[in-house]
Amino acid sequence: MRQKGFTLVELIIVITLLGIISLVTVGFISSSMQGYADLKRRDQLSASARVAVERMAREVRNALPNSIRVVGSGTCLEFIPAVAASRYFSVPTASAATSFESVAYALEPEFTSGRVAVYPIDSNVSDEAHTDNPIYKLDGNSIVSPMLASGLTLAPNPTPASGAVTVSFLGGTSHQFPTDSPSNRYFIIDEPVSFCLVGTDLYRFQGENGSSYTFSVTQPSAATLNTLSEPNKALLASDVVSPTGSQPFRYAEATLQRNAIVLFDMFVQDQILSVSDTTQEDIRIQFEVQVRNVP
Repeated sequence: MRQKGFTLVELIIVITLLGIISLVTVGFISSSMQGYADLKRRDQLSASARVAVERMAREVRNALPNSIRVVGSGTCLEFIPAVAASRYFSVPTASAATSFESVAYALEPEFTSGRVAVYPIDSNVSDEAHTDNPIYKLDGNSIVSPMLASGLTLAPNPTPASGAVTVSFLGGTSHQFPTDSPSNRYFIIDEPVSFCLVGTDLYRFQGENGSSYTFSVTQPSAATLNTLSEPNKALLASDVVSPTGSQPFRYAEATLQRNAIVLFDMFVQDQILSVSDTTQEDIRIQFEVQVRNVP
């Protein structure tokens, strides 16, 4: 009786074919896993940048009209947050006064004090660097008032008109605004805020009355603001790089055809690798924000 089996040649052929099939299968699985890892890494990169950009965009949209300015190098963007707005019956423009009458308005519960800005017009529109903005000037006849009385109690007064409230300056300080608003409109504002790229870190700096960072005619640099500490300094994103030949922050003045525009332009690089490695993967973030300019 003749026995059946495999020859050595057949066994070698089967082993070779199985090896080829195994290599193809492993390669397919490996490439799929690598693709998933790359997708996850890119999603993490874009997510970290998206959160920072969305926060900056949301705050810039609520900026006091014409208060946005950018240092010449484009590493810092500064603006004045507007937390409320209303209309006044009259404000002191002919002579100084310690208060004025206003239509009632609403504020966030945590906001207990601030300043008033009336008709914020930046006369330095020809200044491309946009660092010397008169809206940031504080004196007895400036666009921005002294601090308001603590608590901002806004109970309606019986006079001069039904539903009116008195807006008083802190400590009975007198102030005279340079001009009336054509629509009797005014803003209640907070201290200045800056977004700065310091090295490869993106920070948010919050101004505070009486501190080293408050209203200043000349915009502070990133190096100056970086000396602040928490809670006035907050990290928004890491491994952020300014694009070659561009600036991380740019500001275009309003025209007759459009509102003012703020452009964010930056690279977010792979946080696992060194930022000094120019071969690593990165994502470029370009985002435009339209700013309301109705003073």
